[in-house]
Amino acid sequence: MSTWGRARDTLAPKPFRGDLIAAGGAVLAVGLVLLDTRVQDDWPGGVRFAALTAGAALLLLLAWLAPVEGATPRMYVSALLVAGFPLLAGALVELSALLGSDGGAGTVTWFALLVAAKYATFAWRRGSPICTLLAAVSALVALFAAWSWIFDPHGPTAFEWLSLVAIVVLTLAAVVLRDRRRAHAVALIDVAGLAALTLAGLIGVDVFASAVSGEGVTTPHAGWGWKLVLVAVGFGLAAYGAVDRERGPVWLGVAVLLAFVLLASGGNLLWWPLILLLIGLAAIAAGLRPTTAAPPAPDLDRPEAPARPFDPPADPFV
Repeated sequence: MSTWGRARDTLAPKPFRGDLIAAGGAVLAVGLVLLDTRVQDDWPGGVRFAALTAGAALLLLLAWLAPVEGATPRMYVSALLVAGFPLLAGALVELSALLGSDGGAGTVTWFALLVAAKYATFAWRRGSPICTLLAAVSALVALFAAWSWIFDPHGPTAFEWLSLVAIVVLTLAAVVLRDRRRAHAVALIDVAGLAALTLAGLIGVDVFASAVSGEGVTTPHAGWGWKLVLVAVGFGLAAYGAVDRERGPVWLGVAVLLAFVLLASGGNLLWWPLILLLIGLAAIAAGLRPTTAAPPAPDLDRPEAPARPFDPPADPFV
């Protein structure tokens, strides 16, 4: 056996020890991140980069060499992939500092794209839904950073529209994958919920920034179009989670609806409270409307078939 073959056999986690390896990987990741924060001013950047890179490489290699036992990996493989995520991101940050980057939007763009590509590869080759989520989040960060880097926008309006585009694209991708790769579809829906929360935060920043005057901050008043987007996405997330029995989209939907309530808190009974009250009451009334009993089955009066004793087949060897 070659040297690589022996090393591969040594590093390939045994499934019955996977939980222990994953626990050790999580502890190692936390320790390396804590070490990196403590020695920022004492250790050279190259040493910090080497430490984070070595830790990320070890954890991701263990996850890559773990045996494939089904359409989705075992939990210990996903735990190793998640533990490697902050180490890989931190190593890229240290690398950008070594290369003389100022840490601006351009730097965030390229290292977010690298992380997204790496975890998209794991999602495709290992079937890991958590990697789909991490890759989508990284791609969303790269989108925002690239727009800021290229166009240098003033104000959050452009990022609000980018969030809306991301919600639409992620939702369509989840619909496409729902029947074939349900767990990956749920991961994309979760990222769409995070994009909706980002949108709500951007709208809130825009609203409060425009509301500041000499007399202080007035009642928040967002545009009705953005409120419509938030309430639609919030109820859509909750409905998706209820239909597929997934908790993540439900909780994200609740969070988006709470953000909608905060942004729509100004005013009186018109119009949002009245519209929602009427829709809610109409739905309840539709569910409680009288029903017509179904006709009886055609064979309802047919007598039951007689029971027959089970006769085991004769043993040919007796």
